[in-house]
Amino acid sequence: MMRARLGDLNQGLALLAVGAAGALMAQEIGIPAGMIVGALLSSGLYRLAGGEPGLWRGRYGLVGQLLLGTCIGATFAPGQGDLGPDVLAPLKAALLPMVALIAVIVGVGLGLGWALGHFTALDASTALISSTPGGLPAMAAIAEETEADATVVAAVHFARLTTVLVTTPLLVPLLTTAPAGEVAAAPLAGIEAVGPWGTVVTLACGLVGGGLALWGGMPSGGLIGSLLAAGGANLLGAGLGPLDGAFRSAAMLLIGTAVGAQMSRESLQLLRQVALPVTVFIVVIVSVGLLLGWCLSQVTPLDLPTALLSSVPGGASTMTAVAHDLGGDTRLVAALHLMRQLVVFILVPAALSRQLRGKHRGPVALQGPVGKI
Repeated sequence: MMRARLGDLNQGLALLAVGAAGALMAQEIGIPAGMIVGALLSSGLYRLAGGEPGLWRGRYGLVGQLLLGTCIGATFAPGQGDLGPDVLAPLKAALLPMVALIAVIVGVGLGLGWALGHFTALDASTALISSTPGGLPAMAAIAEETEADATVVAAVHFARLTTVLVTTPLLVPLLTTAPAGEVAAAPLAGIEAVGPWGTVVTLACGLVGGGLALWGGMPSGGLIGSLLAAGGANLLGAGLGPLDGAFRSAAMLLIGTAVGAQMSRESLQLLRQVALPVTVFIVVIVSVGLLLGWCLSQVTPLDLPTALLSSVPGGASTMTAVAHDLGGDTRLVAALHLMRQLVVFILVPAALSRQLRGKHRGPVALQGPVGKI
């Protein structure tokens, strides 16, 4: 037992060291959002080379979400200019366009899912869940609870998430008109971090909120629960945070490492069998997201980086982490992505239930020209 635990710990430390090395190298080179992108690429290569993450991939992802949610919630600190309750004003002003944006993104995803199921060997359930822009863990879980192939779903969503995470930091500075230095300046720069005791209390608040959300079975509970706990406490006058930037960097490192560690030769083999339609799906969904983001910036008070990062269908935790480095408002980016995910969590099971009502089929498998998985 002790030897197994030591082996698992060694695997976790090796994975973290690889992720940290990639993150620091990417930052040194000057890659946008280098902490999370570098960790993702290095940990992915580590997995492809045969490295084993053990149980630590999930642990790193969970801790990263808890930290990130707490860091975001801690920025809702009253008594610091525009960081008080009025920070919600842009969200309220943009609420109707954001609802329309979510409807379009989810609608496009469902339409692409129908096309994938109609023109490829993927069965309808697998195609639908693979194309709906929700979080990777949550969509894989939905697939396992239905008749869909969870392995294919996870592989497609990993490809989408990785593509978005690698390309978005390069595209946003090109699409914005602000000078590079201004684009990279985070909205919270210059705000003094809370002291040691306040840091402990803030982290404890986020941990409790995230833990309760996870215990209650909330999708993306670590991120949502910690964000709501710290942010809600601040809006009520608790005065928690903001936290030192090192905590946000640690969250980006852990999330990037966890995402990259999901890469495997098996997932690449699965993707290769449906490479062309999946590539078209990713290009379309990302392009639609960027176009909607530009439209959102034109009709709402949101700045262009925030609007673009709010609209591109990446993960809630990853896009929120990237927003900090690209000058977007992390609070608004997190709010819109969490709204989109909640809509997906409600809509997709209902759509699948209706589709499969009255039908009885065997285990889902990829069949036809691409073979059986």
